[in-house]
Amino acid sequence: MDLDDQFAELNNAFTSWLTGPTCNVTLNPKIGLTDLRASSAGRGVVATAPLDEDETVFSVPRSSVLSVENSELRQKLGEELTSLDPWLALILVLIYETRPSSPWRPYIDVLPASFNTLMYWTNDELSELQASAVVAKIGKQDADELFRDKLWPIVKKHAGMFSDTIIAPGLAIDAIDNLLDAAHRMGSIIMSYSFDLEVVGEKKGSDEDSDSDDEDEEGKFYKGMVPMADMLNADADRNNCRLFQTPTVLEMRTTRAVPAGDELFNDYGPLPRSDLLRRYGYITPNYAQYDVAEISSELIVGIAGKALDGSDKTERIDYLLDEEVLDDAFDIGTDLEIPEEVLAVIANFLLTKGEFSVLKGKGKVAKPKKTPEVAKVMEEILEKRLGEYGTTIEDDENILRGESTQGRKIIAIEVRLGEKKILKGALEKVRGWTLVESAKRTHSSQVEDERGEKRVKTR
Repeated sequence: MDLDDQFAELNNAFTSWLTGPTCNVTLNPKIGLTDLRASSAGRGVVATAPLDEDETVFSVPRSSVLSVENSELRQKLGEELTSLDPWLALILVLIYETRPSSPWRPYIDVLPASFNTLMYWTNDELSELQASAVVAKIGKQDADELFRDKLWPIVKKHAGMFSDTIIAPGLAIDAIDNLLDAAHRMGSIIMSYSFDLEVVGEKKGSDEDSDSDDEDEEGKFYKGMVPMADMLNADADRNNCRLFQTPTVLEMRTTRAVPAGDELFNDYGPLPRSDLLRRYGYITPNYAQYDVAEISSELIVGIAGKALDGSDKTERIDYLLDEEVLDDAFDIGTDLEIPEEVLAVIANFLLTKGEFSVLKGKGKVAKPKKTPEVAKVMEEILEKRLGEYGTTIEDDENILRGESTQGRKIIAIEVRLGEKKILKGALEKVRGWTLVESAKRTHSSQVEDERGEKRVKTR
C-alpha cells in the first residue's frame, strides 16, 4: 500500500470511528476531512458547502474526549495513575491506548508519529537560534528524567498491561529507550493538540457556555484530547472557528460565515513565533505580530545593580520579589514598549541605600519613570541583550536572501531575526527618551531664563 492509500485509509477509519457508537461525534454534513499535505498542512477540515456564522461544525460528547478520566487505565492503575502530574498521566494513557485493541486506536493512528518541534532538533540546529530565550524552555533533559523516575517504574511493574503497546519492544529487553521515544511523542501530541477542558460542575453562577480560551485555574481544568477538534489547522488571521464547552458536549462553532471550499481554522492565540515553533514545530509570517524579545531579570539586575554591594543587592531583589515587581524575565513586544515593571526594577536599584530603606519602610517601591538615569541603564541592558546574538540583523537578512538556506535553519533565522528587530527598535525608542528629556530640560531652562529677564526688566 502506498502512502496516499494509507493516508486515505486512516482518514476513513478515523471518520467511521468518529461517527460510530464508540465515539458518537456529530459531524456537520457540510464539512470534510481533507488531505492538505501538498501545502505542508497534513490533514485539515474544509467547508464543502457554505457555513453560517455560529453554525455548529461538530459536537463531541465529553465521554469521547481522550483523557485520564475516560481511559480504562484509570480503573486498572487507580492512584498510581491519578497521583502523577496530569501531563505525565495523560502521556501514560496515550501510550496505553496504542494497543491494537484500544477503542481509541483509530484516533491515535491519525495523530503525528513525528514532529518538527524544538524537542527534536539537533544541537547544531538549536545553535542557529543563538540567544533566543526559547532554547532554555525546551526541557528535554528534565523530561527524560521525569520519564525515567515516574513512568518507567510503573510500566515495568505493570509490563503485562503494556505488552502490546508501542513500548513493548523495550519492555521485553528491559530497555528504556522505547519509553523515552514514545513519551516524547505523546508529550508533543499533548502540547500541540490537547485542550484545557473545564471540570463539569466547577463553574458557578453562570448558565452560559464557556469558551476554550478561559484561563487554566488549577483544579478546575484538565487536559484532554478532543477528536476532530485537533484536525483543524490554526491561523492567526484567518481563524473562523472556536471550541465551546457545555456540561455535556464540546462544540466547534464558526465565528463568521465560511464560503464553500474554505478551510476551517482554529487559533492558538497570540503566540510569538518562538513559542509557535516550540509547541507546534512551524512558523508563519502572520504570527510575527506576536513576537517578543525576552530579557532576563538576571541581566536587568546585573546592570541596574552593579554599583551595589552584595547584601544591598540581595535585599532589593528579595523585596521586589515579595512585592511582585521582579519576575524571572520580561517580554518586549512588537509595540516596543518597555514593561513598567522593568522600569520600576531599574528605578529601585538606582536608589541610594537611604532612599530604598525609606520606601521599604512604607511598603512602597519606586515608580516606573523614564528618567535619563533609567534610560541610560535600559539602553545598556538592551545593547547587552542584542549583543548576545551571534549575528547582526544585516547578517541575518543577507543569509535569508541567499538561495541555499532552507529547512530548520531558515526557521531559526526568522525567529532570531524577529527578536533582534524588537530589541533594536526598543533601543532606538529608549534613546529617544533621552532626547525628549533633554529637549524638555532645554525648554524649561529657556523659560526660566525668560522669566528671569522679565523680572529684571520690571525692577
